[in-house]
Amino acid sequence: MQFFELLTAYDLFKKLEQDLKDLEHSYQDTRFAYNLFVTAEHLPDWLDKRDLVRKYAILRITSHLANGAKHFHLRDTRHKSIIKTEKDRVFEPGVFEPGVFNEPLVIYLSNEEAQELGTETIDALTLAKEVIKFWEPYVTKPVT
Repeated sequence: MQFFELLTAYDLFKKLEQDLKDLEHSYQDTRFAYNLFVTAEHLPDWLDKRDLVRKYAILRITSHLANGAKHFHLRDTRHKSIIKTEKDRVFEPGVFEPGVFNEPLVIYLSNEEAQELGTETIDALTLAKEVIKFWEPYVTKPVT
């Protein structure tokens, strides 16, 4: 099936790169993070590389994020990569205007993923950049 102008894995990857630009511009915006990670979760299907998701922590974390967000909970027993997510707030919401303080979107990793990545937490922007870096070698521009 074609989805408007998204016809190939390359097209979906270009969308993912644009999603990263959006997140970089507003790295505290949950909507941009949601969009990026849901797109990233489907790229392995478009590339016929779903088997790689089980092999790499970064892809397992992405899958857990996307599916947890899509289904409104992170507690699905099929996913074991994330303990919780939260916006690292300095003050309670509503006290100051949005964007006044650095409030990154933080992902708390399971012990297994933390050990593989060498960190107990990762922010959404850093994870997004790593996901794009991972998939870049797999995506080729179609010959026209």
